[in-house]
Amino acid sequence: MKDVCIVVSSEDSVQIQFKQIICEEVNAKVTALVERLKECNGADLNCDYGITDVVPTYCAVTVYFDTCKTDIFKVQKIIEDAIQKNGDNGGQFSKGGRLVEIPVCYCDEEFAPDLKNVAEYTGLSADEVVFLHHSKEYLIYMLGFLPGFPYLGGMDERLEVPRLETPRLKIPEGSVAIGGKQTGVYPSDSPGGWRIIGRTPLKVFDAERTPSCLYEAGDKIRFVPITRSEFDAIAESHAGKNALKDSGVLASKTAFRRYVCTSGIKVLEGGMCTTVQDKGRSGFQYLGIGQSGVMDYESYQLGNKILGNKENAACLEATVLGPSIKFILPCEFVITGGACNAMIDDKPVSMNRKYMAQAGSILKCGFITKGLRSYICFKGGILVPEIFGSRATNLKSRMGGYFGRKLQSEDQIAIGDFIEPDAVYAVTESVEESTNRKSEEVLILECTRGSQFSDFSDKVIKKFQSAIFTVSPESDRMGIRFSGESLDCGKTDIISDAIPFGAVQITSKGLPIVMAADRQTTGGYAKIAAVTRHSMCLLSQAIPGTKVRFVISGD
Repeated sequence: MKDVCIVVSSEDSVQIQFKQIICEEVNAKVTALVERLKECNGADLNCDYGITDVVPTYCAVTVYFDTCKTDIFKVQKIIEDAIQKNGDNGGQFSKGGRLVEIPVCYCDEEFAPDLKNVAEYTGLSADEVVFLHHSKEYLIYMLGFLPGFPYLGGMDERLEVPRLETPRLKIPEGSVAIGGKQTGVYPSDSPGGWRIIGRTPLKVFDAERTPSCLYEAGDKIRFVPITRSEFDAIAESHAGKNALKDSGVLASKTAFRRYVCTSGIKVLEGGMCTTVQDKGRSGFQYLGIGQSGVMDYESYQLGNKILGNKENAACLEATVLGPSIKFILPCEFVITGGACNAMIDDKPVSMNRKYMAQAGSILKCGFITKGLRSYICFKGGILVPEIFGSRATNLKSRMGGYFGRKLQSEDQIAIGDFIEPDAVYAVTESVEESTNRKSEEVLILECTRGSQFSDFSDKVIKKFQSAIFTVSPESDRMGIRFSGESLDCGKTDIISDAIPFGAVQITSKGLPIVMAADRQTTGGYAKIAAVTRHSMCLLSQAIPGTKVRFVISGD
């Protein structure tokens, strides 16, 4: 197929790039290639073939794979076969997408607070704005930003308006809004600067529903005007289904699996940011569902090995200040990762060592003194419902873990029999390369090339690898930010594409951001490199003020 380029985007992902333009013709080729990849890889995109996710975007397809089951050369061969087959087929997707109708109430000021402003800016009447908006069929180019958030094409140019100067802290779930040349529907509450012109009573994305999303990339959306009374009637018909969930009761039966509950804990103090995490979600980024999971996989893995747990047993990840916990029943535990001054019944707890806590015992983890994140692993793992195959918490999406939030006092969690029968592991020391470094030492971060590596000049690439950057206090589980000298590479905006774990985005200020576990699935900054998973474990323990240098392998 012409105008196709295959590039490495991280150590476990490859990107197929088409002509970099937003149009239906190019996106049809993207959709077609995704279907061809499914055919080449089997009926389902599953881990048996090594491919874990295929993410379509405006004019690119990113293929993620499991490095333990395959390698980049085998994946590239699958991609080349799919491209060849797609070319033989004319690059067209024969099935065609569905047309999904979304009812929208435009006529209520509560639901459309910016409709008058849009009308004034465009020189149209409110009725004309509504008519132009609902009279089009919008192609869904991709999903991203939030789970189920559609990037739509086809809006009438007369409706183009600038984003709000001051973004709202909360755009309500179901809001239909316009931002620049785009329109979309917000699947959940979110901050944002788009102008709200209506709201749908439908829950377009629901993690406890099958299918979770009402649409997917390649489908088309048509907005259908409804009255306030029609909105209320539709909303009321759905209220009963969500009553238990809205009241804080876990209503989904399919979310639970049967385990033997062997113990439990009660949270006395939640610490600064303590969440339930595991390896994270795999296979759902095409729906805009982020990976989440632990930041320091090697420390987490060590904890489960010491206890004989299955490799994906959930644990607690604590940042800066760990929790205080009361054991309801006897349970074995271990603490790995960043060293903390933990005490069990006022007796010191050593790192990377298994302990038996008795019923009534109290574990105080305290401040993390070396590193940034500690992992408290329990024999059998933490039992919370699996959401999309994972117990990991995503704070941004309020999904997974313990009601999608960080732990707080009075929370009670079950510990279960999630262990490997007759497991025997050789216990090694936890990763200490970053936690034991002297403060003046520079942390070297090994990288692969990023998906836009070739867009940067040799001068910028050289400067990127020679410069010393400093970890910023503004870093979090979404992204690790840095201060330092600007790379002076000019505009770095791109047509949004997929963001791998560890991807190094270069902002318009010329500074890097390393995208972490809770990153959004897609974004619009160029990615010069991608930090390897081992180096991401080191970086996840780097406190603000840590000096780092990026090194791209092969350069």
